[in-house]
Formats: sequence, structure tokens, C-alpha cells
Amino acid sequence: MGFSAPSLLPLAALAAIPIAIHILSRLRLKRAEFPSLLLLTTAKRERFSWLRLKELLLLVFRTLALLALLIALARPYVRHRLPGLGRANDLVVVLDDSYSMSQPWQWQRALAVARDLLNSLGPGRRAALLVTSQAGPSASSLLSPPSSLFPLLDSLKPSYSGATLGPVLKRAVELARPAHAEVAVVTDLQARAIPSDWQPPADVPVTLVSVAAPDGENAGVARLYTEDRFPIAGRATRIKADFTNYGSHPATRTAVLTLDDHREEQAVAIKPHATATVTFEAALADSGYHVAEVELRNDSLEPDNTRWLAVYQPRRLSVLVVESPAAPARYLADALGTDSSSVFSLTTMPAAEFGRYDPRRFATVVIIDAASLSRPDWTRLGFFLQSGGSALVMFGTPPSDSSLLGGRIRFRELARPTGFVSVTSVDTTHPVLEILKTADLSAARFFAHARLDPASGRVLARLSDGEPLMLESEDGRLITWAFTTEPEFTDLVFKAAFVPLIHRTLLYLASAPLRSEYMVGDTIRAPVPGSGPVTVLTPGGRVVETPEPGTGRPELVLTQTGKPGIYRVADRPYAVNVLAAEGDLTQATADALRKQGYQVWSVSANLQSAIYNLKSSDLSPALLWLAAFAFAAELLLLAL
Repeated sequence: MGFSAPSLLPLAALAAIPIAIHILSRLRLKRAEFPSLLLLTTAKRERFSWLRLKELLLLVFRTLALLALLIALARPYVRHRLPGLGRANDLVVVLDDSYSMSQPWQWQRALAVARDLLNSLGPGRRAALLVTSQAGPSASSLLSPPSSLFPLLDSLKPSYSGATLGPVLKRAVELARPAHAEVAVVTDLQARAIPSDWQPPADVPVTLVSVAAPDGENAGVARLYTEDRFPIAGRATRIKADFTNYGSHPATRTAVLTLDDHREEQAVAIKPHATATVTFEAALADSGYHVAEVELRNDSLEPDNTRWLAVYQPRRLSVLVVESPAAPARYLADALGTDSSSVFSLTTMPAAEFGRYDPRRFATVVIIDAASLSRPDWTRLGFFLQSGGSALVMFGTPPSDSSLLGGRIRFRELARPTGFVSVTSVDTTHPVLEILKTADLSAARFFAHARLDPASGRVLARLSDGEPLMLESEDGRLITWAFTTEPEFTDLVFKAAFVPLIHRTLLYLASAPLRSEYMVGDTIRAPVPGSGPVTVLTPGGRVVETPEPGTGRPELVLTQTGKPGIYRVADRPYAVNVLAAEGDLTQATADALRKQGYQVWSVSANLQSAIYNLKSSDLSPALLWLAAFAFAAELLLLAL
């Protein structure tokens, strides 16, 4: 119990005034004996007893009425405790700080509940504080006196993370089990955040404390992208945005696009639980880097109302394609496009004429059949790579020389397995393959492939017989395919994955940006021109970073991406956005959670607290009613 105005509490001493008056009046009375009245003592004894009782009751009611009124002036309140928590055991408090909790009133409610949980611990009990956005252990994740956690609790703010509760719940249970502690999770009961494939263990009670609003209405920008899937040099492309309404009522909002110096507004109507797409009139025409921002006006949850897009509108990239009669460039040319709208400008030539061309005139070189090059050709290609050039080399027929490119690649044999082999592993962390999945490539069959021994470098994909299918040299200048683009070797050329694979491979080799959009918390690996310090512009300010040392292309590894917005590394923009799915505020039902093994407690429903006063229930109305009752009883006694 506490008081909102404790300075007025001393006034309660004034309630002793009726008692003081009663005592003083009793002291002034003098006893006198009248013989003629002695006979009345026995006759009126019962009457005098009732008068004395009446006098005492009036004193009690007057004192009670005055005391209740004076205490009510100090605004007393009673502090609630969650049942079963913070009394007999230690406590692990988990605070959901994902951006679905970022509405100010909701975050203040969560902090108030977490503070009350820590205050409710009995003497000698310990506590730990975990947040969903922090993956690893910290000082607050160790059981310690509750008072040591209050400074950290006061410093916490909602993150822009879309992290779910699964990882932090497992850490909380691991921490609680040895200490026989309980776990309390302060959250909004967002359905996507609660793991469906995990349930609390029997020996660790887990209570979900809901601080959510009942409606769950929200809309947000789900996606921002260009109209064309692949960049097209010299042709303007427009910006498109997908807006999602996660609520059960129609939503009409204003969408604002800012593209470089251009600004455009459009009204968008979104049906309940549906997505609407808007195509803006503004178009990207000039080659180079562009930054687009779309904002959804007049919506409740702020983090998902804005989304950024970093766009590279390419100039035409010149590619030298070296073919042979055994491996022509027809499928490659069809995939890259040979008309003026393609980003690639192809120069196709037979291997016998390779010596007539200077490869330094081209952004990258493609060798369709490694066996078609002579030793002088390999020497020239090696010098080209050493001088900063790049190449894609494919293996068709067996080469006469098993050691190629000065030891970068060693050819063993051409394998023709019985039937076919397929892709079993893909390094999706590589920029070329990050948009592809193993399933996208495993559908392709390989009827023949080269067995290669890379001197060094990185295996990007591997076949079911254990042999590498795609390799990258250590310096990142050479990518090798153990097959060529002919149906005799593979039917990949007929699969949907072939076009994005060859596009991204050549864009990567030509040093064009492949990825410019990241999620909050992702690591940005940005190529930089040198190994010296680089100035990075972030939404939070300017920082100076140093590229990681290595033998490959210099790149800057940026891990501090906790805030959405545009990050500029060496004048190249990278967009960092929140996870759109976190904007879905649909709540899991309490009955389903109890069946899963959780204890569920709703602050707003069970504590009957106002949104901005979650710590207690006000006792002033009850005291005023008590004073009124005491005055009424006094009047009734006086009337008797």
C-alpha cells in the first residue's frame, strides 16, 4: 500500500480531535451526591447504560468519518501482485522489447509490470532480467538482488527487432532450472512471437503476463521494390509498395514516396487482413544509386510505417563470352538477353580468336569451355585476373592441360555418373546464392561434370557425389562451374533458377551491388575500394570503420544495424528495414496458451487498472464511501 500525496498524510492526526474533546469533557465533570436521587440509580441503570453506549458509538463514527476523509486526501492505493510469483522462489523476468511493443503506453505498462515483479520478491530472493532482442548472455542475465536490475530496467527502450520469444524462453528456462526459479514473461501475446513447437517444462513454471490492447489494429509497409525484377540499363523503372492491413476493419491511409528529390502522395484503401499494392508514378531513369522511402501516414504502430529501398540503376556492362564448337553460347545469351534492353552487352567470339581481344576492355569474361583455351590464352587470362579483372570459367570437354591458371584450378577428370547427380548443398550466405535455396538448384540434373581440386577458395555448391559444383577463388576474382551450359551436361538451363543464377554471378564478378536491402540486426558486408578507414553514415550518426583484413576483395563488415534507415558505406547506400511480419498484432488466445502449458495473466483484465496507472488501485473512493457511511450512522444514532 502507498500514497500518491504522502505529504497530506499527517493531517490524519486531526481525526483524534473528537477523542480529545470527549476526554476533556469527561475531565470537567464533577460528581455531586443528592440523597433524593439515590433511589433513581437502580431504577434507571439500564437507561444510563444505553446512553453511555450511544455516546461511545457516536465517538467511534465521528472519529472514523473524519479519519477516512483525511486519509482520502493523501490518495492511498494498494499495490497488486501477480499470483504465484515473487514470493517463495527466485524469478527470471523476460521483457518482450520487439517493436510490436513500441506504442508508448504499452511500453510504460510493460516497464511498470516488470518493476512490480521485481518489487514483489521476498527477502533474500534473486532475480534476472532478459530481453528478446539480445541473443547472448549479459550481466542482467545472472541471478542477483532485484535492486541491481532497476537501473537497467529504467534504461531499456523498445527495439526495432522482430525477434520471437522462442530463443529467450529457452535461455530463461536454462537459467531458472538450477535455481528452482520461476519465469515471468511480460509480452503482448503476439501469436507469431510464441513458439508453437515448444512448451514449458514441468519443473519450471512459466507465466505470460499480457500488457496488450484488446483491438490489435495495425497497418504497415510490407514490401518496397522496383517494377522490374532484373535491372535494365537505359530503361526507367517505377517503384512499387505493398501495404498490409493486419486488423479486422478496413483502413484508408496516405502513402508518401520520397525518391531522391521527388515526392509523391497516394491514398491507399486496404481491406481487413489483406494487402494492397501501389505503383508510384515516379521512375528511376538515371544510372547510379538511388534511395527511395515510403511512409504510411496516420497509422498506430510507427516502426513498420516506413520502409527504405536502395536501388542501383545499372549502366550497360560489357561481357566478353568465349565459346567453342562443343559448347556454344546460345543458352547463356538467351538468359542474359541480347537486345538493347539488357544490362549486359555481350561480345561473343570463338576461343581461337581470344588472343585478338584485350579482356581489360570488359567488365568480366566468361569462358564457356575451359578446354578450348590454349596455354598462352590461360596466361593472358591469369594476367587479366591479377590486374583486377574477373572471370567465370565453365568446364565442358576435358582440357589437355590439367593445371590451369597457375594452380588456381586443377582438373582431374570428367565424370559421367550412371543416371545423374543433383545439388545437395548451397552456400546461401554468398551474395550470388543468397536469393536461392537448395531446393531451387536441387531440381536440376547433372549428367556430366568435371572433378576439380581447388587450390584454395570457397565451395559455393556441392553435388550428391561429394564433388564441388561451383567454386570461388580466394581473391573473389574467379568463379568456376564444373559444368557448361549445354543440355548434354545439365538441364539447369531449362530451370527457373538459371536466369537469376547467371545474372547474379556476372553482376558479382563485375563488382555491381547484388544486395542492398537488409533486416534490422543483419550484418552488412560492403565492398570498399581500399583497406584504409571508411566513413559510414548511419541513421544514428557518422562512424569510422576499418575493413577486415583478407586476401580477397576488401570489404567492410558492419554489424551495428539495430536502427532502420539508410546506411552509406563509401557512398553506396544500403537499406535496413524492420521485419514486416512483426506488425501483425494478432494475439494468441489464453485458452490455447494454457493448453500449451503456460500460465496466463492479463494486466488490464485482472488488475482493473487504467492504462496510465498500472501500479495500483485507488482506495480514495472506498474511503469516501466509508466516511459517508459513518456520517449516516451518526445521524441515525442522534435521531434515536
